[in-house]
Amino acid sequence: MSRLHPALLYLTIYNPSLRPSEEVSKDDEDAEEQAQILFYTSQERAASRDKMLRQVGLAKALVNFSEIFHPTNSCHNVHSQSRRMIMINPEPDFWIHAAVELAKTPRTLLPKPKDKGKGKEKGKGKEKEQASALQPSYDYHDGSLHDYALRARLLRGYEQFKLTHGSFTSILNSLGQEALELQLERFFTVWAWSWDLSKSPELNDDLGLSLHPLYPSILPLLDTFSSQLPAGLDALFLSPPHVVPSTRYRQSNHPPALSRHLLSLIPRHLLHHEADDRPEASSPTEKGAAANTAAKEVGSSGNPSGGFLGMPSSLAMSMDVRNWSWPGALTFGKGAERNLPVTEREGIKPNPSVAESTSTVTEVDRGALEDAMSSADIHSLLEKANGGLSVTDPHAAHEGRSEVDHSGDTPRPSRVPSPLPADGSSTSPLEPEKPDRYCQLDFACTFVFLPESDDPLETHRRQVIHLRCQSLAVALIADADNVEDYDTHVISEAASQLLHEVEIMIVAEATRASEILPSASKILQPKDNHLIGFDHFTAASPDFVAKSDHLYNGKQLMEQDSRITEVFSRGQQPQHWHVSKRDNTGGEEREIFLEVARKETSLSDVDNILQRLQLHPF
Repeated sequence: MSRLHPALLYLTIYNPSLRPSEEVSKDDEDAEEQAQILFYTSQERAASRDKMLRQVGLAKALVNFSEIFHPTNSCHNVHSQSRRMIMINPEPDFWIHAAVELAKTPRTLLPKPKDKGKGKEKGKGKEKEQASALQPSYDYHDGSLHDYALRARLLRGYEQFKLTHGSFTSILNSLGQEALELQLERFFTVWAWSWDLSKSPELNDDLGLSLHPLYPSILPLLDTFSSQLPAGLDALFLSPPHVVPSTRYRQSNHPPALSRHLLSLIPRHLLHHEADDRPEASSPTEKGAAANTAAKEVGSSGNPSGGFLGMPSSLAMSMDVRNWSWPGALTFGKGAERNLPVTEREGIKPNPSVAESTSTVTEVDRGALEDAMSSADIHSLLEKANGGLSVTDPHAAHEGRSEVDHSGDTPRPSRVPSPLPADGSSTSPLEPEKPDRYCQLDFACTFVFLPESDDPLETHRRQVIHLRCQSLAVALIADADNVEDYDTHVISEAASQLLHEVEIMIVAEATRASEILPSASKILQPKDNHLIGFDHFTAASPDFVAKSDHLYNGKQLMEQDSRITEVFSRGQQPQHWHVSKRDNTGGEEREIFLEVARKETSLSDVDNILQRLQLHPF
């Protein structure tokens, strides 16, 4: 029988301290209970009021009952045969409660033997069988959901709302309950039903964003750039799906939702999709975006991964036999025609204007051509990625430049021939000239709500500046709502130099990785995978996604009891080691998750691997 995935049953947000805005009768308890519900959405499109009050009332009763035994640690998870109930308390008096149905498999009903009896008893039995047949039975899978993954998902949703709208408390105090209910309805209705519970949870997402594989090398460059900025700006380097926070950024204790939100606004690998329409990349900007993936494959041991027999993916070649031009080969005398143009073979008359254009040199404005090639498509892509945010470029408008019209049948700028040099030397028409600046930057601004250092519930609006070049970007978080006092020209020049140096570093690392060929033992031997989480960021083995139940169970045990620092487990089929460890080496708390796939590995070998990771996490 087919297995049905877990599904969200309902999601609600309530505050038990709220009271009705209008006077109601003291006997009308339902009115008081309903006034405490700020948001409710259910799998049933039209849930009755009584059902909504019963579900919220059950959550309140469970929390109050658990506080009798643990006043400081109330109930957060409730397990039943068919569902999980999750309650989190992100702010004082505010509760987010979700009920999720477990994965289930329809149960096959075996036909019952016929019983001989009296007619009256036989009639009652048929009625019971018909009633049970109308309600199908299921076998529920208790291990299909992890409490830690559900709680982490709900907390990420709350942090995202707080970042884009403000905290529950600040909205309630400044705008009132009606405005809070409206904003919760707009955000959490879409968020709740975009929650895909059919996918296996990934511990990488729950711990934080992934740091760039070249994090130790990029951090000094980013800190140097950050030192050139005014005192009110914090820098964050973005290269989807990786980030590099500056030291000043980490010291500011920004919420983890901020880096996630800023990373979602950056288009991912624009040049990767445009590679078929462009000539061979000749600048570090074009090579850096294409080589970022190759640099990610370089692990801590310095050996590339992926590709055929562990060889680097950059050595792979793509062939298409339809493009092989073998005249007269394998024709067996049939169709051995002379090589005619396509237009003559198909009986199509060539266009005289097209034939003439092949031998005519067209004079074009090189400045307008370069400007159109570098900024026209990028601006439109950035506006789509930012959801309609305004994008401005202070260097886009120059005097004396003409505009190129791309409408109609006008040929693409990259296909317009350029005039030949006077000396008659053959020069590629698309060979880039040395730019005056390092990189053409795209500017975009957005606003977020960040809490103050002394009060996390008091959020204020902040402005964030995006400086992007191709697939690399730098985000600058200002400590004020208005950043007009900053010298944007100086900041853009420093950001352009930073992105240029990072691109050169990525290209150099990708080139070095492509020249390293793994040995036969490393190809055949299974690799050890690790995941290290610290300060809401992660560093992991290349292409490793932690989905094991053993790692989630170890994480949950360490969350429940702070005295548990290590959890070792080994499966049966396959016999892999799984380790979860809390480490405080170097004064910074880290969580290490290790997966060893070698059968001959002993417990002492696993401990040695852990010690190496503690000393060299990158």
